[in-house]
Amino acid sequence: MEDPLLHDHYFKEPKKMADDFINPLFWRIPEDLTKRHIFYEFIFVDTDSIFISDVFDKVEKEKLIFRNIKICKIITLEQWGGNPNATKNFSRVLHVSDFSYWDYRDAWTKFFYGQNPGNSLSWFLYFDKNFLIDLPYWFLEWWDKYGPIIVLLPPSVKESFSLWTSNVDRPDTWEFYPDLFLFFVQFNLTWILMLEYSIQEKLIGNVNVPYFGRQIKIKWWSGMNLANLGTDKVSKWLADNLTFCITKANDQSSFLMAKSQNQARISAASSLDELMKIAEEMKNTMASISQAGSDNSQNIGGSEGDLFDSNDPSTYFGHD
Repeated sequence: MEDPLLHDHYFKEPKKMADDFINPLFWRIPEDLTKRHIFYEFIFVDTDSIFISDVFDKVEKEKLIFRNIKICKIITLEQWGGNPNATKNFSRVLHVSDFSYWDYRDAWTKFFYGQNPGNSLSWFLYFDKNFLIDLPYWFLEWWDKYGPIIVLLPPSVKESFSLWTSNVDRPDTWEFYPDLFLFFVQFNLTWILMLEYSIQEKLIGNVNVPYFGRQIKIKWWSGMNLANLGTDKVSKWLADNLTFCITKANDQSSFLMAKSQNQARISAASSLDELMKIAEEMKNTMASISQAGSDNSQNIGGSEGDLFDSNDPSTYFGHD
């Protein structure tokens, strides 16, 4: 909720009145007229925190319909220099010249307030493959508000998520991070964020007071390639990252784990083709386990190589 309105006649045309309240320079009730929406976008660009790729409507050429957001890094206060009031200068001409760490933190919320005509803008978010998990605590609050939730995952992805969480031995540096956050980072998964503006009611005493409100909606991206999120892919990650696994480099233990993971899939197979596909995946998984060595990478960012490239939304969406 943003702020109570003054008269109850605003209920008569809620969608129209909500649009009337939105100032496209800010996309919020401005508390500082110098900090427009572009101010927060420039903060992200100047700090290399995100990479933005925009997609416009093919008919209404100027209407922005998707914003693909690759999250590259989150700057900690220590990396900033220790003083949140210290400012940095913009690298280009803007209506303001500098920004503080407080502004940087605010950008992670206020940047996503942006909308398009019609209140239908979708944000596609995902983490860069080299994203390092070294986060300030305030970003966990952002994730809790704007990140995906488990109930949105398709059944097959829930199965992969369960397999991964039950076999990962968390390093101390991962102690405070939610399992779902770590899973989305490791496998470069995309989720969709939408914010809708409306006039809402709030009962204060005996009066229904109209409020200008913002509703957050989180969706699973139906374009995600689920073939790259199967339990066989998770098993390969576990085999390639034994440093972070409960099951260490023990061939017999790895074999038993892979066998157990695939028993249910074999039982559920409904055709010869499906059974052959499972057998091929098992063969590849066991080959990966047998080749895993002691030189496993300890990079705690996203997966290396091209295994999960097809889950990058920029593969599907780009400039016209």
